[in-house]
Amino acid sequence: MSAATMTPQQAPGRRWLHIAAPAIVSVVTYLVLQFAVSRAVGRPATFWSADAYRLSLDALVLLQLGPIMFSGVIVWPVMRARGATRLGAAIGVLATPIAFGIVSALGAMAFFAPAEAVYYGTNPIALGAVGSQVAMSGLGALIAARYRHRRTPSRRSWWSWPAFAAFIIGEIVLVACVIWDGGQHVFYVWIQVYRTLFPA
Repeated sequence: MSAATMTPQQAPGRRWLHIAAPAIVSVVTYLVLQFAVSRAVGRPATFWSADAYRLSLDALVLLQLGPIMFSGVIVWPVMRARGATRLGAAIGVLATPIAFGIVSALGAMAFFAPAEAVYYGTNPIALGAVGSQVAMSGLGALIAARYRHRRTPSRRSWWSWPAFAAFIIGEIVLVACVIWDGGQHVFYVWIQVYRTLFPA
């Protein structure tokens, strides 16, 4: 079979990869950083000083916040611009928080039964990450719309109330799950649900 014959069959796969690339990059970046953290934790001797160990570990943890919580500002508009449906772009945006939840659940399996570990994957930080990504998607959509409007002016407004609503709702979820009193109010509810599902 010639290359010319194979091209049409491969085109859909290449197109899918082109559309999903921003989400894939976000997930892979998170996993690489997570691997680096897992290799660094508990190994201060591999660093030239205790301060270097602490600073490096803190930096790696902070860098993880990028793909976990903020990549939606890029993933949503780029995937939409490349032809993704709203559902496809939403899946792409949520891919990294879902990966974070899965990694959390896998780590919890060392201490909990499988069902409990799966529940641990829905911890408030993971929920806050979902909220943050929804907010960043709304923000990214507004920024992209404003940029397109400036490049090709039209009488139609670039403003999008659904995107703005996504930003506000996502920020509310993030604040409730992570920022407001350290997320302890949502954590309390989460623990109560855990005790109901898995009574001692």
